[in-house]
Amino acid sequence: MFSKLYRTALCITGLSFSLALAGQNEMDALRYSRTQFGGTARFMGMAGSFGAVGADLSMMSANPGGLGMFRKNELVFSPSFQNVRVNSMYNDSENEDVRFNFKVDNFGFVFNSPAENKTQDGWQSFTFGLAYNRINTFQSNQWMGGNDTTSMMDHWKRTASGSGPYQLNSFYELLAWNTWLLNHVPGDTTQYVDTIPAGDVLYQEKFLETRGGMSEWTFGVGANYGNKLYIGATVGIANVRYEQSGQYSEEEVIDSTSTFDYLLFDESIEVEGRGFNFKAGFIYRPIDLLRIGFSVQTPTNYKLTEVYQTGMTSVLGGVVRKDFSPEGTFNYSVRTPLRMTGSVAFIFGKIGLINIDYEMIDYSSARLKAQDYGYLEENKAVREKYKSTGNLRIGGEMRFLPFYVRGGFAYYGSPYVDEVNNDASRRYITTGAGYRNAEESFFVDFAIVTMNSKENYYFYDQSLVNPVLNKWNMANVLVTVGFKY
Repeated sequence: MFSKLYRTALCITGLSFSLALAGQNEMDALRYSRTQFGGTARFMGMAGSFGAVGADLSMMSANPGGLGMFRKNELVFSPSFQNVRVNSMYNDSENEDVRFNFKVDNFGFVFNSPAENKTQDGWQSFTFGLAYNRINTFQSNQWMGGNDTTSMMDHWKRTASGSGPYQLNSFYELLAWNTWLLNHVPGDTTQYVDTIPAGDVLYQEKFLETRGGMSEWTFGVGANYGNKLYIGATVGIANVRYEQSGQYSEEEVIDSTSTFDYLLFDESIEVEGRGFNFKAGFIYRPIDLLRIGFSVQTPTNYKLTEVYQTGMTSVLGGVVRKDFSPEGTFNYSVRTPLRMTGSVAFIFGKIGLINIDYEMIDYSSARLKAQDYGYLEENKAVREKYKSTGNLRIGGEMRFLPFYVRGGFAYYGSPYVDEVNNDASRRYITTGAGYRNAEESFFVDFAIVTMNSKENYYFYDQSLVNPVLNKWNMANVLVTVGFKY
């Protein structure tokens, strides 16, 4: 048996081998590729279905062609309050946790300038805009737990197989080795056994806390040609901040003859970075009743820095042992998929309107990249596990001047292929109301957005353990205050 001192020293030896293996995988590519609709309360109250309506600051992140429909300067600010509830079911055990969060979803301004020497069939005006839109949120608390007869060590002794202690991953298997949860098979220094007897009933539990979100600054210009064709383009500077801390534990339900009592695995991840994209779009109004819109967004290329650290605590025969990984820092890139959206809107004079958006996105085209690591297996997993899907948004507005009533529905398709057997589709139901004064120089809008989704989560290798079924329920309350001048 190696001494604990020797085991700890091996952590330093194995560091260079394990840094690239510490974090990123196909889930990172998906995390930064999936976005939500975000913007003003009017936009949100119609479920983000606004692609052919135009004249809303949210259009700078949706369809920049909507910039061309502004007739006045505008300034808006949209704070919100969010509640995320996650219900987790694991092996017939149910747990629930809640996260409350205050944030700013949108603010910015547009400046409208009439064209010089305009004619009825020529350029009417040009609009310049700057806007901030939140396009995703990672805020949640998850509490998952239940009994099972497998262990995380079953997975780690498998992944450690064939490696000497000096080759073990400093963030995972080496921690188990240094805390005596993994030991050598007698006579073979490259095979491992764990200290948990096969078939013992264990209570497994994980607390997972995530923070942060994705936002976008957009700078754009739009134009109105003959009050029929509205075009626009924006440059987006996207920002990412993702923080996750997890505490996974196992404890014997009934004591056996083994010395194993308890293990705790801690991990923390912090990711920050930014990326750039370009959007262009148009809205065409052949008749007053009908508007047709189309927009395209280039892939966003994120440059990210991840800081990652793990720790392990074991209790064997009443003896507590602890070990911690070094702090790993890794720079890498994520390229998200191209997005295209087609829209149609029906405008019923001063009575109201209906808009329908359909967005296409191929999640299998996302890619991970780094200067000193190829991500060949991870990108292969992206291609094999994800697929092209569509996002449908339908929204409407009724006008009872000076008041407005809105509602909407959105369905975001699951990014997973059928073989993965993980339905992660999202359903949104929205409602809202608004007021505009007689001069239309001031307005205030209110929206409630609810979302429900479900997704499988695995404590470790899914061939060894049953999934945790997480059901997500989100409610977002949003207010927008705006001024036109």
